[in-house]
Amino acid sequence: MNTTKLYLIRHGETEQNKSGILMGSTDTPLNDHGRLQAATLGERINALEVDSIFSSPLSRAVETATLVFGAEAPIITDSSLQEFHFGEWEGMHFSEIAKQYPDIWQLWLKDWELTQIPGAEAFAAFKHRVINFVSEVVTYNPGKRVAVVSHGGCIRSLLAHFFCDSVSTGYWKFKVDNATLAEIEFMGTLPILIRFNYR
Repeated sequence: MNTTKLYLIRHGETEQNKSGILMGSTDTPLNDHGRLQAATLGERINALEVDSIFSSPLSRAVETATLVFGAEAPIITDSSLQEFHFGEWEGMHFSEIAKQYPDIWQLWLKDWELTQIPGAEAFAAFKHRVINFVSEVVTYNPGKRVAVVSHGGCIRSLLAHFFCDSVSTGYWKFKVDNATLAEIEFMGTLPILIRFNYR
């Protein structure tokens, strides 16, 4: 049986990652360290052959994909792979959110999945678009090697979907570092985690 391989790569560091600011679907570039991280990952996996590369359209993901796989690599962008949209919380540090939105912040701490952040995407819609897109990519590419370059929240959702009872119970169990690779091998429909936070 030919196995299907899925490579999940989180983008390199941005200044906002470094300072703990939520950017979500706001387009922010890699910083110099993030570019170095992505280039280093590319050197580590330069023997990795892939059949298709999918990326979030946000520049930090596209630039990471280019640095990892090369400037000539064909990259397919899709908005389904964008990070969660935090609405009014975008561009804010957690400490600012706690001060400006104390009631909603407390609700989020108790039930993050169902709390509606003002102007934000519903978490159910977020996980649905990410998981559906990647599941379809895997289904329609049997025996292929597919790379997906995306964001921390997207990759956590996918790992929780594939390896936990539910996204709700598994989402926070995975700490996905910048410019790291998670490799999943599918034996039919059975996902097997081969590597995680590889850099």
